Amino acid sequence: MNNNVVFGCGLVDFHHTRGPEIEYWYDGGTTALNVNNLWEYLPFQALPDGAHSYEQSFTYFTLLYDEVNKKCCSSVGDSLKDGDQSGRYSTFFAISCSKQIQSDTLIKKPKDVIRSTVQKSLVVVCRKPILGQIKDKLAIITNALFMQRDFTDKTIIDTLYSNLNSIEYDDHDESHLYVGLNLRKTVYDLRKEVLVILKAILLEKKVLFYGNDVEQLCNIQFAFISLIPCLLSNIQDCGSPMLDTYSKNMTMVNSFKSSDRGSVLRFLGFPLQIFTKGGFFSPYVPLQQMNDLTASVTKWFVAGTSNTLLLEQSKTLCDLLVNIDDSTVQIMNKKDKDLHQALQLSQSDKKWMDVVIQSVLKSWNQDDYSTLRNSQFEGSEDYIRWQFEDYLSGLVLTVKLLEFTKKYKNNAALLKTVDDLATTEQTINQYNSTWVRDWQHTNNYRIFKQYTDDRLFDVFDSRHPYRGSDAMAVVQQRFNKIFSRKEKGEDKSRERHPEGEIVNKGGMKDHNRGNWFKKKEKKGYQNDGPESIATTDPLILSKDDTQPTVADIPGEITENPWR
Repeated sequence: MNNNVVFGCGLVDFHHTRGPEIEYWYDGGTTALNVNNLWEYLPFQALPDGAHSYEQSFTYFTLLYDEVNKKCCSSVGDSLKDGDQSGRYSTFFAISCSKQIQSDTLIKKPKDVIRSTVQKSLVVVCRKPILGQIKDKLAIITNALFMQRDFTDKTIIDTLYSNLNSIEYDDHDESHLYVGLNLRKTVYDLRKEVLVILKAILLEKKVLFYGNDVEQLCNIQFAFISLIPCLLSNIQDCGSPMLDTYSKNMTMVNSFKSSDRGSVLRFLGFPLQIFTKGGFFSPYVPLQQMNDLTASVTKWFVAGTSNTLLLEQSKTLCDLLVNIDDSTVQIMNKKDKDLHQALQLSQSDKKWMDVVIQSVLKSWNQDDYSTLRNSQFEGSEDYIRWQFEDYLSGLVLTVKLLEFTKKYKNNAALLKTVDDLATTEQTINQYNSTWVRDWQHTNNYRIFKQYTDDRLFDVFDSRHPYRGSDAMAVVQQRFNKIFSRKEKGEDKSRERHPEGEIVNKGGMKDHNRGNWFKKKEKKGYQNDGPESIATTDPLILSKDDTQPTVADIPGEITENPWR
């Protein structure tokens, strides 16, 4: 069995009459695969529409493989026959680099080459989404292959396979999978819509990305997935809506080590697993693969395309269309008032996103968007990712508290043991109570609820990352909490110590790397190590968007739908 991280390498050629086709394949002899029995759609994924318009272009895509029969699955339908044996299928992650060369410059020119240019694509198929880590090596080898001016000599492809498999890839640190992703450009281009898109993904909606620049198209989708803590290293089921190995192998996490960020995140229920049975992820979908998006088993997806025919059918294909060419986000069904209301950002959401956006704008380098204009932490890739980690952590804790209060609403004695009860409804509204209600009906929420402790809020603070700049509102919150405790007969010693919290200019608390690492004084949870908390002090600046967006639909939900 081929257990190498890099499964195989191949070469795709664009034939002037037959279109894209696989010309060469090498996997070290570990399988019986050849150019005739590989994935049917691989040539169209590796040489996407419009690739000829770029000197060099990269494409990311997913593939499905049958481990038992050592067979390539061409579509999600191939996994339907053995749906109860989903463990036999694996999701592979592929990256291709395409280039073209003047045919007159070839040392050995094939007789069937009649066009002025020859276009080919070098493909690497991996078992893990390490695409950013191998991108530079793939680019170098692709350039070297074209510089040979002789495509009959393919030994360099064999060497690439051996070289990539000789590298050790870290399985324990997800940050290695973030290499090559550009969250800064995503925030710079889409602004507040970033949160709208992420919320749509968590609601398990059909989200379609469209753009002519395929590399950017694919990159932005992986960037969104990386915003959900721990998800990028756990997307083994994303290649087919029939796969469900992740949830079947889950167990309850009953303890955590506070000095280990990954341990804390697992205890909090991350990742929020959006790619289980019913979900599908395909960063690039050619027209030939459209059936996978419309299959009855595909309940929701995150997918990308550069094909205008798919764009024209987007009204029936997806719930949310993200056009990266003009940085717009559109809800396709205008009559779906529930979705419009759910994806409306609250004022707290908008103010919080303003902080993230301004951190990027202040550090934006017009000459090189991948690097910061200054050396500050605010606005960096890690800063953005940690801000969203803090946002989602506050979300899951608040919803846990809400569920607890609903479950034990008639048990006054038990509810007296809850500290943040008085502010629960207000915090839910900060996240948009309509969105929270809809999220509680998703598959990823079901998994989260089933495998996390009912009283997570006893260990970490349940709150929205933006506290607001209204001084009277802050005072009122404090009085509510004090009176609530006095009614319970609690003394002042029970109040949490404010040490480690920094109030930013503008009134927002920044809980670095998630200040939710600061635990409450509660018994019953194992704590195996010291805490380490860093702090930042971002400045909130106001910004008026130049055009109305989905995020700016007026009005904020103020009523709790559970009341």
